[in-house]
Order: sequence, then structure tokens, then C-alpha cells
Amino acid sequence: MGGSVSFTANVDSPSKAGAKSVMSDTIDGLSAEQLLAGIEKYIRAGKTASGYEAQVEVSDKDGGVLVSQRFDIPSIFGGGSSSVHTWYYFDAETQMVEAQFYANQAGFERGEPSTTGWIKVHHSPVKVEFWVDVHEVRSSGLVMKLMMDKLISEMGSRASSLAHQPGIDDSNKLSVVSEPIEGASVSPESFLEFFRGFLIDTMGATELPDGSIMEERSAVLGISSRSYVRHVMKNDEGRVLCYEFGEDESLEDLFSVTHCKAHSEPFRLEMWNVSKLGRRAGDGEAKVIDALLQGVLKAMQAEG
Repeated sequence: MGGSVSFTANVDSPSKAGAKSVMSDTIDGLSAEQLLAGIEKYIRAGKTASGYEAQVEVSDKDGGVLVSQRFDIPSIFGGGSSSVHTWYYFDAETQMVEAQFYANQAGFERGEPSTTGWIKVHHSPVKVEFWVDVHEVRSSGLVMKLMMDKLISEMGSRASSLAHQPGIDDSNKLSVVSEPIEGASVSPESFLEFFRGFLIDTMGATELPDGSIMEERSAVLGISSRSYVRHVMKNDEGRVLCYEFGEDESLEDLFSVTHCKAHSEPFRLEMWNVSKLGRRAGDGEAKVIDALLQGVLKAMQAEG
């Protein structure tokens, strides 16, 4: 049943002209209907869990299957918990699965998915097509809070920050916002120069010929993978623009832009990220669908 299945990234989509998808090779021994049913059963059984969760809940909701995963945050990083949600919809007529992913509780409550993944099971021969639509959403979660807290600590202040707070410039949008920063050797006016030194001296980043700074980040708490970031200082705006390229060391495939701004009276930092709108079907997406499908096929094989 199925055997070993491999995926190829960024191939021409058989479903949409001019678009790219991740495609599997032929899957033998199963019909498209059987495979789709196997995917749904696997997801309903909660088997998409990573094993790092404190709690996993699966429920039928609004015509779909909602998988909620709660992760406990170690006390060294401030404690508490963080939740992600994936809402799956199964369409037997079109042989498709829609997966709306919410990267945090705030986005879930606002009805703003970070991404929507699509699984299409093809007939004759049976193959799986996968792609992800990235939505242009603003995020302000745990990873950015950890980054800001480290920055503030390096500045010599004991101020902390909070995720998913009303923005300082626009209270209708959410940001990571610090408490007033007191007792630091850095001022709003000198923050960008401090940040440049922090990146180079503390984080091991490299200054590029155009004056921007390239940083290679390691994985954080298993939430984000190793990634590459190009930082651009906007002195006239008192902010840093951090261009996020994921695992693309060539700095060509832009994922999102993180903004870090210094405010005065009182001195506070504000940080948020905006995803780049678009369809993605690269190596990262190939890893996601490969892990899911290998798990599904293994479960189906065990059931006979």
C-alpha cells in the first residue's frame, strides 16, 4: 500500500495554469477516495501533533475539524502558554483538504489565518498536490517577544514586553510592546546605533556593503527553524526593517518583514511582522506534506 512516496517542490501545477505546487510521485494500491478518507481519519485521530504539546484537542466545528495545540512556555522564557489552531475542511467531491492555520490565539480569535494549505488528491494515477497560500497578516507573537526581551536586557533595563498588544501608532492593530524602558544606557535617539552593534557584536551578524546587516538565526524553542534576515536601519523613522528570508541564504525569497520601532516619551519599543502575500510550494512546504502523508500511509498500512 503506497510504499515509499517522495515529493518534488516547485513543479507546474496540474490544477492551476501558471502556478507552482509540491507534487508526489504515483501512489500505488490506493484509490483517491481511500487516500482522502485516510487523511481525514489521521487528522481526526489527533496524529498531526508534534509530541511537544501540553494539550491537543480535536473537535468538529462549523463543518470542519479543528485541531488546537497548546504549548507550555518554559519559565526561563517568561512562562505561560501559546496556542496554535488548524481548521481542516474535507471535500469528497473535489478530493481536496483545506487547512486554515492560525499561528496564535489572537489571530484565531480575530478570524485571521496566517496561511491556508491545500491538499488535492488526483485520480489516474493517484498523486497528491500541495501548496500554501500565505495571507498578508500582521503578527505579534512569542518569538518577537523573546527577541524584544533579549534586546531590552542587553540595554541594561529590567523592562519586559507583552505580545498581542494594541499598537502604539495604531491601536486597531496588534504589536509586541515594551514597558517604559528606564535605567538603560540607550535612548530612543541612540537605539538604532545600539541595535546595529547588538546584531554584529552579540548576534554575530555581518554588515553588508550597502550598510544593511545579515543575520543567521538558529531555531527558537522549536517554533521557528534556522533562518536568514537582512536588517535595514531607517534613521529618519527611528525603526529597523528586518527582511525575513526563511532558510534562503541567498536572500532572494522574501517571506515577511518585521518592524522594530523606538518610541519616545516614554521610551518604548514596538515590534510587529507582516507576511508577504503569495503562494508557496518550496522545500519547506514539501517537508510539511511529506511528513503528513508518510504518517497517513503508515497508519493505513497498520490498519490493514
